[in-house]
Amino acid sequence: MLSQESPREVISPEQDQRMVSTPVLCYVFKGKYLPPPIFHRLIAACITRWPVAKKKETSENLIFCGCCIFDLDLFHRLTLYSRSHIVYVRITKMVMDEVKTPDAKLCSRVRKFISLNLNKITSYLSQNLQYGLSVQCPPPQDDDSMAGISPMFDIWFAEEGHADDAPITPEHMNHARLCVALVTACGNVMREVLRTQVPAPHTDIYQAILANKGKLTGRPGKPLLNPNQITLVFPDPQGKITGTLDQFDISLLYILIRNVSAVPAPVTGWSKDPCDHPRDTSLGASVERIRSFRNHITGHSADGKISRQDLEDYWEQFEAVIHDIEKVIGGQTCSQELERQKRQVISVYEAC
Repeated sequence: MLSQESPREVISPEQDQRMVSTPVLCYVFKGKYLPPPIFHRLIAACITRWPVAKKKETSENLIFCGCCIFDLDLFHRLTLYSRSHIVYVRITKMVMDEVKTPDAKLCSRVRKFISLNLNKITSYLSQNLQYGLSVQCPPPQDDDSMAGISPMFDIWFAEEGHADDAPITPEHMNHARLCVALVTACGNVMREVLRTQVPAPHTDIYQAILANKGKLTGRPGKPLLNPNQITLVFPDPQGKITGTLDQFDISLLYILIRNVSAVPAPVTGWSKDPCDHPRDTSLGASVERIRSFRNHITGHSADGKISRQDLEDYWEQFEAVIHDIEKVIGGQTCSQELERQKRQVISVYEAC
């Protein structure tokens, strides 16, 4: 049936009085171009969520070339089909109770699922594909796939009250990839710095932290650690340490490295921009660079977007900093982790 065009009655609203359908939700791709793999991947995503409906008479799966029908529950069916540059979505309900319309919350959840997956698919396959969201009120006609399309509010947007789903752009995905690399590879290398740079006479970093409890918590009016960080770092009333090094984020790691470890301050001093001394590749300077990355990428980002060029630039800086740190403390685990993530990012761009 995958090679068979969907019959007209499949994509048309049911004529049975017991069946009621939503207006058709339309994802209209700009440039009047919809690459077939996008719709195929969308169908695949839906198959992982809902079972394909079956024809009553023959029990055949209702999946065709450019169309698939899913059972959402006992009373609702989802019809998903594409024509030209438009993806059409409709939900039909079998009326078995006093409620004569499809479930609004269900419709909203379906729309969110389809929008989310369509955004993921288009971001993965192409940086240039864009689409608009509209609602088609009259039934589609054979000779005019654009008939009746007009932006409007309806049951699909009952929960939000608006029809604007902010698209997830490739720049958003770049920012997310960079945040993951920052938290994992850069965060892990800072943990190794804290773990290995234990000041004498202590034998492990936890001893050093406990010895500096007054310094970390006793600053009048503004202790270095906030209550959540104190809970992670120091023992509870029963003497048990509930937090682990793996739970320390970059901000906490920076505070501990600066105030507890044996790492000396960089040439510019702590909390200063290490760019003023680019040749300073000491542990302190490298730690400051990671702090600066964290502030610029996550703390001070206004829109959560990173261009591809900025992504590549930041990635090179990540590699350099981790290399400088591992050159001092030994090991290659963090640089290998960053390289693995880089290969994944490159493979995504090469697929576009």
